[in-house]
Amino acid sequence: MKIAIVGAAYTGFAAAKHFKKLGHTITVTTTKESRVEELGAVSDQVMVMVGSDREKMATLLEEQDILVLTVAGGMVEKDGKTVMDADLYRDAYVGTAESVVEAINSGAKVKQIIFTSSLNAYGDAHGEASIDEEVTANPLNPFQEVYIETENLLSDIANEDMPVCIFRTGTIHGPGREWKNQLKMMAGQPIPFDGSSDAMIIHRDDVVQAIDLAIEKKFSGLFNLFNEVSSSKSEFFAQVCDENGYEHVQWLNLSPGPKNVSNEKIKANGLRFLDPDAKRDSENLLD
Repeated sequence: MKIAIVGAAYTGFAAAKHFKKLGHTITVTTTKESRVEELGAVSDQVMVMVGSDREKMATLLEEQDILVLTVAGGMVEKDGKTVMDADLYRDAYVGTAESVVEAINSGAKVKQIIFTSSLNAYGDAHGEASIDEEVTANPLNPFQEVYIETENLLSDIANEDMPVCIFRTGTIHGPGREWKNQLKMMAGQPIPFDGSSDAMIIHRDDVVQAIDLAIEKKFSGLFNLFNEVSSSKSEFFAQVCDENGYEHVQWLNLSPGPKNVSNEKIKANGLRFLDPDAKRDSENLLD
């Protein structure tokens, strides 16, 4: 099978490695020429491009069976700090989706599209007491709106011959992104998020195996994708801080997050978590 992966920074890199090992023909994209050699080790072809480049997207999708979108972007250096640029962020997601839509409408033949979105897309979900995939999202800021717009663009081109699967993922952790290392920089610091919202986390390799399952079973539609940790953000990250001797994060709760989110649909469709309780984030679980 020919699989194109747009965005191979972290999850996409692991997915390329996994599917290449299974014998598939893999094409990956990167925005950095400096990563071509690294990515060449886990793929058959590397294209240097931004997802919103419509001409290159059309070229990428020629004779591909599966398109996997694990895009990220929008981070820039400003005054010595890494910050999010809203325009670049939108281009990374919405711009990529628009170029995919144009390529498909111009005749590109893809058998399935899989997009890793975010559970943040729910916003506060209109305050619903429990949240499954049938609940209408209520994005509260431009970044959450970007997820919804991207999802809608892709969903609108789905059909019986080309299902579109959207995974709303939790915060992704794993080798190189261990919680103790992520929290070291945030310990004792105020952050704007809602500490009372669900932890909603997922190991990188559980995302990869979910993508694999989606291809195997031809998933279509929306799936929440996060593990079995049921505590709130503040509770989970306080535990990690205590285990590592860090000060607790200060949650400013500036924007309410989703609570009581369900992952039952993805489990009912066959996913068994490799790291259900977020205890194996330093391990490569697919090797």
